[in-house]
Amino acid sequence: MSTAVGVARVQLADAERDLERTRQLFEGGAVSRESLDKSTTAVDIARDQLRQAEEQLRLLEAGPRRETIEAQRAQVAQAEAGVRALDATLANLTITAPFDGIVTVRHREPGEIVGPGSPVLTMMSPDDRWVRIYVPEPRVGAVRLGMPASITADTYPGRTYRGEVIFIASEAEFTPKTVQTTEERVRLVYAVKVRIRDDPGLELKPGMPADVTLELGS
Repeated sequence: MSTAVGVARVQLADAERDLERTRQLFEGGAVSRESLDKSTTAVDIARDQLRQAEEQLRLLEAGPRRETIEAQRAQVAQAEAGVRALDATLANLTITAPFDGIVTVRHREPGEIVGPGSPVLTMMSPDDRWVRIYVPEPRVGAVRLGMPASITADTYPGRTYRGEVIFIASEAEFTPKTVQTTEERVRLVYAVKVRIRDDPGLELKPGMPADVTLELGS
């Protein structure tokens, strides 16, 4: 039996005994009607407290009601949805690169507002650096994937970097306008990519002019 129920029963028994004594005294003219009314009210209050204690005990013994359980589950689901929404917001605020690389350009400063699709950083993959060259149509047949090459740059005279052909265009194009002479620009050429192989210091930077010599006999 619950302690609260036991206490309430004891209090009710005391109130009933006190009421009985007061009634006898009232009938004998020893106390006033007011005293009898107070004792009667005390019994009524003790009975109400006993009913409340018994109801609480019944609820505890029966366990949580289905409505209460469902309400709590709904609150948990709502909280979990809130956590997922916050996680999604956090994910949208986090920039993750698809590869390990080096930041070469920072287009925005911390605290700036960035619109959708606007660049924030430019990254370079150290393992995917290459030089694009153009091979005249009559000589493209001699070029093959994996062919070794030598790369030089005016910035570092006397230094040679190893390279390897990793891409040969399947269609010819006119020489790009970046080629200086008009005579060269009207020729059909094939774009070829040569990957830089041995530049651990990352001396060859994006956009730096370079000369490539294909080792056709290799």
